[in-house]
Amino acid sequence: MTNEHSEQEKENMRQEDSKLDAIAAVVIIFSLVAIVVFWVSNQ
Repeated sequence: MTNEHSEQEKENMRQEDSKLDAIAAVVIIFSLVAIVVFWVSNQ
Protein backbone atom coordinates (compact mmCIF):
# COMPACT_ATOMS: atom_id res chain seq x y z
CA MET A 1 0.00 0.00 0.00
CA THR A 2 1.52 3.30 -1.06
CA ASN A 3 1.02 6.69 0.50
CA GLU A 4 0.95 8.43 -2.88
CA HIS A 5 -2.09 10.46 -3.88
CA SER A 6 -3.44 10.38 -7.40
CA GLU A 7 -3.09 13.48 -9.57
CA GLN A 8 -6.84 14.12 -9.20
CA GLU A 9 -6.57 14.05 -5.40
CA LYS A 10 -3.58 16.42 -5.50
CA GLU A 11 -5.49 18.83 -7.74
CA ASN A 12 -8.50 18.72 -5.40
CA MET A 13 -6.26 19.47 -2.43
CA ARG A 14 -4.68 22.41 -4.27
CA GLN A 15 -8.12 23.80 -5.10
CA GLU A 16 -9.23 23.49 -1.47
CA ASP A 17 -6.05 25.24 -0.30
CA SER A 18 -6.65 28.04 -2.79
CA LYS A 19 -10.22 28.44 -1.57
CA LEU A 20 -9.10 28.63 2.06
CA ASP A 21 -6.37 31.14 1.16
CA ALA A 22 -8.91 33.34 -0.62
CA ILE A 23 -11.32 33.22 2.33
CA ALA A 24 -8.52 34.05 4.76
CA ALA A 25 -7.42 37.00 2.60
CA VAL A 26 -10.95 38.40 2.46
CA VAL A 27 -11.37 38.05 6.24
CA ILE A 28 -8.05 39.84 6.85
CA ILE A 29 -8.92 42.66 4.43
CA PHE A 30 -12.37 43.18 5.99
CA SER A 31 -10.84 43.15 9.47
CA LEU A 32 -8.27 45.78 8.52
CA VAL A 33 -10.93 47.96 6.89
CA ALA A 34 -13.14 47.69 9.99
CA ILE A 35 -10.23 48.63 12.25
CA VAL A 36 -9.36 51.66 10.11
CA VAL A 37 -12.98 52.82 9.96
CA PHE A 38 -13.34 52.44 13.73
CA TRP A 39 -10.05 54.24 14.36
CA VAL A 40 -10.88 57.13 12.02
CA SER A 41 -14.40 57.55 13.41
CA ASN A 42 -12.94 57.97 16.90
CA GLN A 43 -10.58 60.76 15.91
